[in-house]
Amino acid sequence: MRSFGIVLTALLMLLPLACTSTQKGTIAPSPPPTATPSPSRTASRSPEPPVLAPPELRQYCRAGDPLKGVYRPGRLKVKSRCAAVTGVASAMNIEHDGDLHISLTEVSDNWLNAVNRKRSRGDLVVEAVPQIPIPRPPQGARITVIGPWVLDSETGWLEIHPVWKIIVEQ
Repeated sequence: MRSFGIVLTALLMLLPLACTSTQKGTIAPSPPPTATPSPSRTASRSPEPPVLAPPELRQYCRAGDPLKGVYRPGRLKVKSRCAAVTGVASAMNIEHDGDLHISLTEVSDNWLNAVNRKRSRGDLVVEAVPQIPIPRPPQGARITVIGPWVLDSETGWLEIHPVWKIIVEQ
């Protein structure tokens, strides 16, 4: 029984090193040395993503939540809240969530990442959502799409999602 008392005393002496006090006086575990502190309520918000649409096309950019109408928007990280990308509309199909999925070929390499190059044959993925009706462009047409440029955390590729406007070149 005496050894139990010694062990208990030793543990009680080490407790302040392993724990910190909260404001209410309760004991909470200390964060690991590599943990990032939780943001405070007064912490500044991260900067707004840039607008990458030329001035003449910014009229099609939308105010408010750029991911409004997107199925499970939490998987998307906004790289630019409004971008305009030109390419050729190739393969098109309707996804399980109702989105019109367009493979945009012949786009500048700046809009792509390694996953686009490998998994989508170097195409930029473009998705039009049912909540924002967009006419389906003709297959093979050169088009400019306007909408948020995002990184899909599930697929790993970059895409325009949702599309706010499609301009078909004449």
